[in-house]
Amino acid sequence: MKRALIAIPVAFLLALAACSDDGSPSGEEPVDTAAQESSEESSPTEPVELDLADAAGACPLIDSATLNSVTGEDFRFASGGPGETAEDEEAPAQLTCAVQTGEAAYPDLTLFVIGTEATVEIYEEELADGTEAIDGLGEAAYWIVHTEDTGAGPALEMGWYDGGTIFEMRYTTPVDTDPAVVNDLVAGFTELAKGIAAAHAEQAG
Repeated sequence: MKRALIAIPVAFLLALAACSDDGSPSGEEPVDTAAQESSEESSPTEPVELDLADAAGACPLIDSATLNSVTGEDFRFASGGPGETAEDEEAPAQLTCAVQTGEAAYPDLTLFVIGTEATVEIYEEELADGTEAIDGLGEAAYWIVHTEDTGAGPALEMGWYDGGTIFEMRYTTPVDTDPAVVNDLVAGFTELAKGIAAAHAEQAG
C-alpha cells in the first residue's frame, strides 16, 4: 500500500483526485483533523448541545448514546459543516462534524464524509502503511492508531469506502492516554461506524 500523509485524510486526497489533475494539497500541519481541513470550504454551524440531530453536516449521522457508551465520556457539543455542494461545481459534496465534551479540547471526535469518483481499488491503494482491515463495514475499511506527538494523546482513525462515498472518523484522546486503551476502543467504534453508514444510507434514500 502507498504511504499517505497523516495530515491529509485519504478521503480528501481521493475526492480531489476525482475532480482535478492539479494534485493534492500540501503543507498541512500534522494536528489538522478532517473537519478542520475542510473549514476553508465550508462555514460550520455554531456548536449546539447534543442532540446531534440538531447540528448540521455529518453530525446527525452519529448516535450520541453509542459514542458516549463506547468512550465513557459525556460529549455535549457538536458543530457540523453544510451538506451542500461547494460553489465550485467541480468540487464534491461533503459533510463534516466535530464533537467535544465542552470540558477541554480533547477528547474529540471528527467525522468527514465526501463523495468521490475514485474506485474502491484506488481507495485501498492509497491507504497508509500500518492500517488494519475491518470486515463488514462498507466495501473496504481500515483502522489505525496514531501515536505521534501532536500536542494531544493517541488518536484512533477509522475510515471506509461505500458506494462512491468515503467516510473518515478520528477520535483524539487527551495527552498521556495509554495507546493500549485506544486500541481497545476499536470494536466499539466499529459499531459506531456501522451506525453512521446505515444512517447515511437511509438519509440518501
